[in-house]
Amino acid sequence: MLNIIGLGPGNENYITKLGEKLIEQSEVLIGGKRNLETIKNFRGEKIEMASNLKEILEYINTNTHKQISVIASGDPFIYGVGRYLSKNIDNKNLNIVSGISSLQYIFSKIYVDMNDLYITSSHGKVPDFDYILSHKKVCMVTDSKIGPHEISNEIIKRGVKKIVVVGENLSYDNEQITIGSPEEILKIEKFDMNVVVILDEE
Repeated sequence: MLNIIGLGPGNENYITKLGEKLIEQSEVLIGGKRNLETIKNFRGEKIEMASNLKEILEYINTNTHKQISVIASGDPFIYGVGRYLSKNIDNKNLNIVSGISSLQYIFSKIYVDMNDLYITSSHGKVPDFDYILSHKKVCMVTDSKIGPHEISNEIIKRGVKKIVVVGENLSYDNEQITIGSPEEILKIEKFDMNVVVILDEE
């Protein structure tokens, strides 16, 4: 059985009890460098997951006799590794443990409900901003190419009235949440790892 475990937004206190228990029972832990560093007292083997998911899949398929857990930030099924693994591994051999996503986390911090939320990402694609900005409430997982500045420029270009929320390093000690107009967001020179919420002005 392969576990795919969401660690939450980053801080180890957000890992679920079930996730903790399954990690403790695992012989092998696979994940990104930062995620593996979060699990400090693990006694088994740790394998860093680079960008080549095919290699990880091959390792999993050739080590079915081992108790393996793949760990991922947030929830593995919100723009995470869960989608790829669930499409390439027999679901009878999968155990998914959802985590608290960065999306859920940031909405709890700005006291806005997630009802009727449109969720999207800029990872590896050019977003359809006409469609995205037609929604009243949006959360976007960003990347290094399309982030707060690019999103703000697209809002200004269309002349729509929006509030932009940028959540950086969510749940870590250096967490920063910035709320402002697109014009105000553009005045900030740089943002760290982030998610962006776009809301209609009220």
